Amino acid sequence: MDPVPPNKQILVVEDEEAHAELIRRSFSDADNGYELTVTGTLREARELIARREYDIVLTDYRLPDGDGKKMVASVAGLFPVVMMTSQGNEQVAVESMKSGAVDYVVKTPETFESMPRIVERALREWNLVLENKRAEEALRDSERRYRTLFESASDGICYLTPTGDMAGFNESFARMHGYTVEEMRGRKLQDLDTQKLTHLLPRYVERIMAGEQIKVEVEHYHKSGHTFPLEVSTCLLPTGDQQFIVAFHRDITERREAERKRIQMEIQLRNMQRLESLGVLAGGIAHDFNNLLTVILGNTCLAQETLGAESPALNSLRQVEKASQRAADLCQQMLAYAGKGSFLLKRTHLQALVEDMASLLHASISKKVALNLNIRQGLPPIQADPSQIRQIIMNLIINASEAIGENNGAITVAVDRVECEAGAPDTTYLGEDVPPGRYVCLEVTDNGCGMDEATRQRIFEPFFTTKFTGRGLGMSAVLGIIKAHDGFLQLSSMPGQGSTFKIHFPVSVAGDEATRPLHDTAPPLWRQGATVLLVDDEQMVSEVGKVLLESLGLSVLTAGNGREAVETYRTHPTPIDLVLLDMNMPLMDGAETFSELRRHDPNARVVMTSGFSGQDITARIASGKLAGFIHKPYTLDGLKQLLAEILPPARTESA
Repeated sequence: MDPVPPNKQILVVEDEEAHAELIRRSFSDADNGYELTVTGTLREARELIARREYDIVLTDYRLPDGDGKKMVASVAGLFPVVMMTSQGNEQVAVESMKSGAVDYVVKTPETFESMPRIVERALREWNLVLENKRAEEALRDSERRYRTLFESASDGICYLTPTGDMAGFNESFARMHGYTVEEMRGRKLQDLDTQKLTHLLPRYVERIMAGEQIKVEVEHYHKSGHTFPLEVSTCLLPTGDQQFIVAFHRDITERREAERKRIQMEIQLRNMQRLESLGVLAGGIAHDFNNLLTVILGNTCLAQETLGAESPALNSLRQVEKASQRAADLCQQMLAYAGKGSFLLKRTHLQALVEDMASLLHASISKKVALNLNIRQGLPPIQADPSQIRQIIMNLIINASEAIGENNGAITVAVDRVECEAGAPDTTYLGEDVPPGRYVCLEVTDNGCGMDEATRQRIFEPFFTTKFTGRGLGMSAVLGIIKAHDGFLQLSSMPGQGSTFKIHFPVSVAGDEATRPLHDTAPPLWRQGATVLLVDDEQMVSEVGKVLLESLGLSVLTAGNGREAVETYRTHPTPIDLVLLDMNMPLMDGAETFSELRRHDPNARVVMTSGFSGQDITARIASGKLAGFIHKPYTLDGLKQLLAEILPPARTESA
């Protein structure tokens, strides 16, 4: 199949948009193989012509920055020009034709409609003119026009002899390298090339002389000493009995920077999507696992209550309870990674917390490893859960010690104040821009084995490890805790050069008190015989919860979803004293159920239960107050304590 010929390029210089639109329409209605570029000024037209070739120019006679004769003068000898004017004027017509225009037309609806035929005619006349020009005149005119384009081009242009010597250059070429035209004379192209591709030059020259156009990217030296990237496009320029290689040099520094930022954003997006999906998975598993543990712990507690102190099964049940509590701790780590851990935030002095852990940290690492503390005093407090921060510190120290292994080494723990300014070039571990603000920074540095790029990308994934299997969620939980504290992490590590973890916590602006509990102030005793509505979509959880509450002397109603709970609360013949409500349910979740209960009874006493954190629950419930919150898996002792704080004491009859 023969190749499809390219469209002919038409440059339309017309400042009247209505006229330009009529010209566009005339070509769009005809199948003529033309492509239009429209501009409204001489300056813009010249810039377009400097960047590419056109087959023909249609120009208005009067333009905002000059008349059409200047347009003709700019392109004379390169391509034909058709002059357009709104009013017929013989003098204008004569001047236009003398200036070099191939045709002159008066703008009328009929003229615009016939524009494709006018262009075809102009191109035929232009071809006749070109064929009849004498060779010397054509060569002289071509050289002059090319010189104009050569000098006015924004790209750096130089032309080379077939042997690769630089025979000339334009001002842009000298300027982009930091030189004046006089300073650039006498220099060789090879001296500017940082890669010294002299040995490849004969091969390139051979291909270019054969008519091939080559485009390469190179690095050149600037006069100041720095290097910068260039895109070089080359082609063959025959001039009479000589041939030159023309090389167009375009500075692509901005393009490279844009590409770098694009790649950085793609990496950041992939990291965030990967960690987010893993967080959703971890949170979902922890939620379901917590429900199972609630059943296991509840039945274990009930079994222990019914057995005597001499029962041989009692010790086994205690072991089951102990193992279940450890499993619950693992669930908390998974929730911490998912950013839904249960935290009690209060003003905490990070430097004091690290100092208090010093003896424990020394005992946790190898005797061959020196632990150095570099802690600035007088730092502002942060809003944090101390137990969770201790987990971060312990994980980082243990990992640093294991990275050093059996070798002699050192771990440095530093705590200092950091000011992050807007627009700083630093990024977080996830590739995000560092949020501006005041931070207290915990920095842990070791001189151990370090990590390669692949390990750095995966270190915070759940259950990923470079050690033996079964190491749990340590570093993934660390990242979840940091995010839950509105902090960010920076990591630098190279194989054989150790690792540095920098964790930034925002400076606290809250009061000195700890986070207020979720429940209202309540009397110390609770009334047996009260009615409790237990709402949970998991039947096993509902069953064991009912037995636990009944063992405490309560009357228990159950509901499998939010709609059933609201209906039961509304229709029950006697008042319901307390609703124990699961947060995550189908049809109507805990937050929606809570709103419906409060709409029916503004004084409804509701305790929310969930495997997720209390902070996450209260963030989703904007109106009203919860009577309390109990974390899954709950036990008999936990329920006792909750009921003692919430349920009112038994009423006494008045005398």
